[in-house]
Amino acid sequence: MNARVRMQARGPHTRWWRRAGLVLWVVASVVVALPVLGAVIPAIPVVGYYGTTWVGPRPLWFVVLGLIIAVGAAVAWVRRARRTAVWTAATSAVAAIGAAAVLTTQLLYAHSQHVPVSAADVLAVDQPVAPPDHVIDYARPGGRTLRAGLWTPPAGHPQGARPMVVWIHGGGFATGSRNQRAGAYRWLADHGYPVVSIDYRLTPPPRWKDASGDVLCALSRLARLVRPYGIDSSRTVLAGGSAGGSLALNVAYGLKTGRIHSSCTAHLPAPPVAVAGFYPASDLKGLWQDNGLLGYGREITEAYTGGTPAQRPERYRYASATSRVRAGLMPTLLVTGASDHLIRRSRVQALADRLRRAHDPVRFNAVPYSDHAFDDTYHSVAGAVGRNLLLRFLDGATPRS
Repeated sequence: MNARVRMQARGPHTRWWRRAGLVLWVVASVVVALPVLGAVIPAIPVVGYYGTTWVGPRPLWFVVLGLIIAVGAAVAWVRRARRTAVWTAATSAVAAIGAAAVLTTQLLYAHSQHVPVSAADVLAVDQPVAPPDHVIDYARPGGRTLRAGLWTPPAGHPQGARPMVVWIHGGGFATGSRNQRAGAYRWLADHGYPVVSIDYRLTPPPRWKDASGDVLCALSRLARLVRPYGIDSSRTVLAGGSAGGSLALNVAYGLKTGRIHSSCTAHLPAPPVAVAGFYPASDLKGLWQDNGLLGYGREITEAYTGGTPAQRPERYRYASATSRVRAGLMPTLLVTGASDHLIRRSRVQALADRLRRAHDPVRFNAVPYSDHAFDDTYHSVAGAVGRNLLLRFLDGATPRS
């Protein structure tokens, strides 16, 4: 009799915990399903951004989470929690099927581009540690030391056989590091291309002229500084992502016209033999107008130029690669995320179209279900696509000497 009373006394408490657990399970299923929905429909405000940045690099994770939710839905059905079962079954279907569609589309795109994808890329499980082989001081404008990291090919590759890749990091012209893509730099070096990733001065104050001037300074100084390591700097390829992509394109095209200024010398270096921009901010006025990521577009362009396009039109023109397009430019690679919420795909496509109209060689790629800086995750399908597109571009545009 006493045991029965004790069981009845625990009954309401047990039911409360059971209901709380079901509610938490439903909430968890929604948290998993919403980003997948955003990845599939990136135009959904806020959810679309988080979907492409979370699900795009790791779709397999969300497939697995969707399947786990489906198992939970089956358990809820057996335990007669029918409403919970139906709800979680629906969210599990959204998560698993949507994420599987993202993964399948990315794999098919990689296959169409002849990009090998490893198990690590699909699993997205780690980030390689790849410190530079050497660190070089190359300038000291305004009392600040600017450095460059150098990743050299292994001993099996003859030094000087291929052009030097000068990488310019992103970060909205205000943040970022020369080690930002260290895994990719090491990977390129292992394929025979020495990589130099450089510092440049960041905002504040406005650096619309200083940043590109520092890149030019690096190109001039590195010719001498990398010689002890057996690197031939007579042929260079400029490359970068986001703000770095903007600087790479602006400097490369500016060197072709001669209307650009170095921060350390009056003598401009030779133009690069090719240039690559990943999700580049090549049209600062367009970036200001689009104002992507909840106002971030205007925030970074105004900090970089010191005003709006109406207030500083000459600065926007000087710092925008689109204003420097003309016939006779070097080969250009443009790669962006098809779902970029900061620098719209249409802006990068417009630059590619403009280059084609000028009869300049250009290749444009939009990686599906990928947002801005999609290659932040080194081991991902999109990251593998980005690396291999750059390598193939280097092999095609800059044959061995």
